[in-house]
Amino acid sequence: MPGPATTGAPATAEPSGRRRRPALPLPRARSGERTLLTPKAPTVTLNRLQSGIGVLSIDAACSPAVGDLRIGAAYQLADGHSSLVSRAGGIPSAPRDSRRPVIAARAEQYERLLIDLRQSRQLSRLVVFGFSESGGQLAWGGTLILGTAGGARIELPLERPASGGVTVLLSIYNVRGEFVVRAEMENFAGPIRTAVQAYGFDRISWLDDRTPVA
Repeated sequence: MPGPATTGAPATAEPSGRRRRPALPLPRARSGERTLLTPKAPTVTLNRLQSGIGVLSIDAACSPAVGDLRIGAAYQLADGHSSLVSRAGGIPSAPRDSRRPVIAARAEQYERLLIDLRQSRQLSRLVVFGFSESGGQLAWGGTLILGTAGGARIELPLERPASGGVTVLLSIYNVRGEFVVRAEMENFAGPIRTAVQAYGFDRISWLDDRTPVA
C-alpha cells in the first residue's frame, strides 16, 4: 500500500478512494542504469528531466506462454478529466481522438504504452493494468519495462500466480513535476471498472464494465 500523503502543497488534488501518493523522499532512477522494483523496494522517482523530456515507454515484455495479455491505463489529467487508454478496448490515445495524445497505446514487439513527456504537466496520475483479452487466465511471467529518454530503465518482474480478472501492475503519480513510480501487482477478480475504482478512479462514466463513455 502507498504511504501517507506528501506534506506541503501537492501538485494536484489528492485522488479520492483508498489510494494515496507515496511519501517523499524516495529512491531515484539513474540515467543509464537499471532499477528493479521488488516487494521490499517497490517505489522509484524520476527526476524533473526524466519526467519532462522525450517519451516514457512502458513495455510488457512477455512470451506468448503468458496468454493473450493486454495492458491499458486509467489516467487523470490536471484539468480533472479521467478515463482509460487501451488498444484492446479500442481507445488507443488519451485523451480520446486527440491530435496530441498525452498517452498512446501501441502493439509493437510487445504491448506498449507511451507517455509524451512534453505534456507531462497535464498528467496527474495513472495506473497500468493487465488483463486477458479473451477473459481467460494468464500464466504470469516476463517483465514490465519502463524506459526514459536519458536511458534510465525501470523493471517490474511479472512473476505471480496464474490469475483471471484484472491485475493493477503499477501506478505513476506526478508529485511536484516528478513522476513517482510504484509497483502494485494487485489482482482483482472483477472487471476493469472494479480494479480502477479501487485506485480512486471514480469519476469515469462507463458504457460497460471495461469501456468508458469518453
